[in-house]
Amino acid sequence: MGFYSLLFLFLGILLIGLVWAKTENHKASHHVLFALILVLFLVLFFSIHHHFQKTCAILVAGNLDQVIALIRSWGLAAPLMSVLLMITQAIVAPLPAFLITAANGMIFGGFWGVVISLAGALMGALTSFFIARLFGEVAVKKVVRNQKALYFIQHAGEKKGFYVILLARLLPFISFDIISYLAGLSGIRLRAFIPGTVLGMLPATIVYTLAGHNIPVMEEHSPLFLTFTVVFVFILIVFSLVQGQRKNE
Repeated sequence: MGFYSLLFLFLGILLIGLVWAKTENHKASHHVLFALILVLFLVLFFSIHHHFQKTCAILVAGNLDQVIALIRSWGLAAPLMSVLLMITQAIVAPLPAFLITAANGMIFGGFWGVVISLAGALMGALTSFFIARLFGEVAVKKVVRNQKALYFIQHAGEKKGFYVILLARLLPFISFDIISYLAGLSGIRLRAFIPGTVLGMLPATIVYTLAGHNIPVMEEHSPLFLTFTVVFVFILIVFSLVQGQRKNE
């Protein structure tokens, strides 16, 4: 059994255990229900863990042709496979999401490739967000003993959540998944997280999707793309500051 299969097994059991602990129901039926859920998960895991390990190995290898073949192997359900891959890479980091995005461009074309990539990336981001929101609070409280620091973490971004997420998503050197987990730990609301995520990842998603198999050309022009991104970020920062100043006057 490979590393990613073991990680998947551990995360699955941990998730079920944490949900069971959070419900705080002491009835026998409650324990039986979660025992059945655990058994079903184990049955599912041992049925698919070889495929899961193989899929992760393909993503880690960085072979675009293999990623394309994997998605196409699902036939009419290929868009679903693409979304599942995005969710997988969000949970089992570090797996490269840009390969899936580029594969979507080659398989589904420019428009639908962007749509499917955005949907998959958003689902992955929401998965990370809710994992952190549901279960990260306990870990943060145990690790962070300083009450002021804890308050800052939990309430960071409440007022400017949309701008915080948007700017973080636009910066290519900040991990996409780390942003999602940190947002889940903070006070950023879902109504700010979703549009900030979609708009923030839209430029890079379009570039990677439309580039498709021509990744070397995309990489050649990446400094130019980075420059435009940084300029756009600065404009947004200034706009946000000006709006805040106007409100205070």
